[in-house]
Amino acid sequence: MLNLIIADTSLETIPVNVFKHQSLKKIRNSGKKPKEILLDRSLHHFAMMSAKLDEDYKRGRPDILHIALLNALATPLYKRNHLRVFIHTIDDNVILVGNNVRFPKSYSRFEGLMLNLFRDKKIISEDEQLLLDLRSNTNFGDLLKVFVKPEIVLGLSTTGTFKSLESIGADLASYTNGCVVIGGFPKGHFSKNIESYFDKKFSISDMGLESQIIISRLLYEFEKNVLV
Repeated sequence: MLNLIIADTSLETIPVNVFKHQSLKKIRNSGKKPKEILLDRSLHHFAMMSAKLDEDYKRGRPDILHIALLNALATPLYKRNHLRVFIHTIDDNVILVGNNVRFPKSYSRFEGLMLNLFRDKKIISEDEQLLLDLRSNTNFGDLLKVFVKPEIVLGLSTTGTFKSLESIGADLASYTNGCVVIGGFPKGHFSKNIESYFDKKFSISDMGLESQIIISRLLYEFEKNVLV
């Protein structure tokens, strides 16, 4: 089993101080509340800059998670129940992804699904299977200790020691419950708190690669060692 954690993910509802910015007057007049809107840099850039959010360069990109999940959950590894997926958000929420989950390919539908999850805390299928489970105020350490319980935690970062994905995939396949952590943000690096939980930290390229590319290639290398 491989555990994939997409960490420091750029997924959150819009902060109140951003929501109050003059550029978002039309949204306020529409009757929507901050908890009903995902923070999105393509729509809220000027408001985010004005509010001077902490680590603003890592925030407002929920589309990164959308694409990453589409790639991870479409793999044979996930479909054959050899992969568990967890999401840790930049504001310390954790989302547990169930088995046989199909995320909508349309971003607007994905956005609606995430807002429903923030509101209801759970998404349950018609046949009463738990698809998504939101655990609020759950930090990265709690995620590892309570839910993942891995034998080893590998982090992938441009600041790590270089190692090929083929070797990393083979190493992870040698554990019955290994864990790999990939960033779900557009720029910057993992927080120091998250990096403190890494047993090893590797870099796979001398350039920054998008999360979905890393996920797709890593899972393929892992699959070669565990799927016949």
